Amino acid sequence: MEKREIKEAADRILHTYGLLDLLRPLGTPHVIGSYRMDMMAWNDLDIDIENEGMSLAKLHRLTGDILEIFHPAWYEAKEEVTAEGKTVWFHGFESVVDGALWNVDLWFFDRETIDAAERYCDTIAQAAGPVQREEIAAIKRALIERELYAFDKYGSMDVYRAVLEEKIKTVEEFLERYGRGRKDI
Repeated sequence: MEKREIKEAADRILHTYGLLDLLRPLGTPHVIGSYRMDMMAWNDLDIDIENEGMSLAKLHRLTGDILEIFHPAWYEAKEEVTAEGKTVWFHGFESVVDGALWNVDLWFFDRETIDAAERYCDTIAQAAGPVQREEIAAIKRALIERELYAFDKYGSMDVYRAVLEEKIKTVEEFLERYGRGRKDI
């Protein structure tokens, strides 16, 4: 699936299936990540929600709504306190939508944290021209195919830095630069 088709499918999840409407009563949702940067390489949505009104009871209600609407194959929800003493809530799920598996991460943060995430996304989006956007997407897709694109392996920030700062153009160059000494490569 190409970038445009992925974003159109993401729009259906957000609007047609009503994910944004589901979130709005809990706080203002901000779609961030590759969707915001218009660099989607796979079926993944990241949404930060302002959490001033979030509570454990609301987390439980949102859990029920997500289970009912999206019928996830995998689901996690938790309340945690950050090292800075801030309470945040996370909902993560994987669900088949329109015949394709999607990963959705919902984080309830304070406005300051969301502003920083949006600034980061906007900085990356402004720095990446059309060629770099395609290189970023190609490297992400190749890492996903090799099962190397994960929390404990390589992430988006690694790819953005490699392409935009180090002028790396292919997954082979990326792995040559970052993969030394790794047994899983």
